[in-house]
Amino acid sequence: MEWFAGARIALTPRPVERRIAALEAAMLGHCPGRVRLERLLQLPAALADMRAVGYGLAVDALLRPGAVSELYHLPIPLQSSAEFHDIFPDALDANTEYVSLLAGKQAWLGLAVDDFFANGGEKLWVVRIPEASGQAGFLPAANTELHDIDSLQGLATVLVIPALGLVSFPDLERLQVPPRLPDIPRVRLENNDPQFLPCTQNSDDDHRERRYGSELNDMPAPWALADVLRGILRFVVSHRPDVQCLFTLPLAYSGELDSPVLDPAALTALAGYQDNPEHAQVLRHVQFLFPYLRGPRFSLLTPAGLIAGQQAAVARRYGPWRSMAARPLNSDALPYPRLSIAQTLALRDEPGISVIRYRKSFSGRGQLLLDDERLVVPALPAADYPFDKQRYDGFRSAEAMRFLGFLRRQLQMLGEQLIFNLDYRDPRPRLLLEQFFRRLYSQGALRGASAEQAFSISETTPQEGALVYEIMVAPAFPIDRLFLTFTNLNGEWRAEVVDG
Repeated sequence: MEWFAGARIALTPRPVERRIAALEAAMLGHCPGRVRLERLLQLPAALADMRAVGYGLAVDALLRPGAVSELYHLPIPLQSSAEFHDIFPDALDANTEYVSLLAGKQAWLGLAVDDFFANGGEKLWVVRIPEASGQAGFLPAANTELHDIDSLQGLATVLVIPALGLVSFPDLERLQVPPRLPDIPRVRLENNDPQFLPCTQNSDDDHRERRYGSELNDMPAPWALADVLRGILRFVVSHRPDVQCLFTLPLAYSGELDSPVLDPAALTALAGYQDNPEHAQVLRHVQFLFPYLRGPRFSLLTPAGLIAGQQAAVARRYGPWRSMAARPLNSDALPYPRLSIAQTLALRDEPGISVIRYRKSFSGRGQLLLDDERLVVPALPAADYPFDKQRYDGFRSAEAMRFLGFLRRQLQMLGEQLIFNLDYRDPRPRLLLEQFFRRLYSQGALRGASAEQAFSISETTPQEGALVYEIMVAPAFPIDRLFLTFTNLNGEWRAEVVDG
């Protein structure tokens, strides 16, 4: 909310009511500073959405006269970044409790929210996490029961949202940046000849480390990546297997390169998951990102906001089965640390990291983009590729996982609508299912020479009054790479294209 004309005119940002979002996302993070509860209460659509997902008692408590709340562990649906900054006006400027040399002392949630909406995101659920709880505040409690809404914390608060498809943790990633991790050393310039300078001119050479030296002694150490993943994935896998998480891998310092690099311990942890067939499949619920971002507005930032916003925009325009890789990202930041093409290819192929790149476009302008949407393991369940795993390597694509999650949510919604409205002997449910999958086939989500090859629906009646539909689908196979072969036969050039 902005005040003009001597505080006589108040301009309140409120976007036009939007249609149903194609891909709803959630972000968990820190919001230091003031909380303007009255501004949230001026958004009736947001309060209605909170009631619809089970937070009616919490909304009633907020509406009581004289109510005061810090809005901790409460998902708030937003349609624009202006709504976020209207409720949390100090989120970008107030200092946080955790301070590090690289990440600074500002929270990442507000910047990630801006990136999400700047890149086409439509609807975002924001959860404020208390800073004093550290990494544990982002994770559900050990004895969490999703039906007990009042006891939910961290990730569990958004798992009850039926339409949720994406989750990211900007400030959990910030807490994973080691407090004393040094930056890339700058080249020291030669001293200029002594000369008179006005007192107002800054003469600092900006090469000596002066940031928060006395504040870093008591900063807590980051958690091991395996512990963070375990806390996130055990609830996602058991309660919401349709949800995809975004997480940027942590940093470590390389004395050989004299620069921060991707933490080798994180790669070792991922390799440990991959070597265990029973545990490897849980990683299909996480899309790992690297590197971080650095720009004129911040010293370090997660790319999760950019990626989530672009994924939501592509889902709206083309469908959730389409990838947002190689599409320009709306940001003034650059990747940090910068990776070479060889490093990008190595991380993309093994273990399977979605790498942020910066390249020149054909017009000569620089573009920030995602090299490829990769997963550490295939998105399909392990039972679907027991023998020839290399053949299904193309399904190590995040868009394939989003499509499977989309199918789960759509079929769940359809079943809930039909269960109380139709008799189990009514033929209309099967007709609705066929219509739904034929539409997906016509839009390119399924592969096959005909719709009959793209999906199959069979009915069984295990007992009186019960009906089971078994559905098999052939998702469109993502093309990860193209092999172009040029052959000269008797002076005639022939080309062959094979997708890999």
